[in-house]
Amino acid sequence: MMKSRGMGIMNPQKMKAGGKVKAFKAHMMYDKKTGKGVKAPTMAKHLELKKKGYGHTKPTKMKKGGTVKDACYKKVKASYKVFPSAYASGAIAKCRKKGNK
Repeated sequence: MMKSRGMGIMNPQKMKAGGKVKAFKAHMMYDKKTGKGVKAPTMAKHLELKKKGYGHTKPTKMKKGGTVKDACYKKVKASYKVFPSAYASGAIAKCRKKGNK
């Protein structure tokens, strides 16, 4: 008995550009607000998480402290062509010392 080589019924969610079938692989999905990761072992779970707002990229963690972006910082950044530089840093310090904000 000869087997059929027909395309059969294709799942449009597994279709890739060009008509090639792409097999589903289990992967992590991340909540954009909290950064919580959940594994999506099946396409159904993947679609369920997608509806809830989960994405494929892991959100970056915010650094503690960070830089201060006050009025002096913005004023100096706008006026200096090369930023950051030693001259710009000095101008920021001078502005903050004066209290010009």
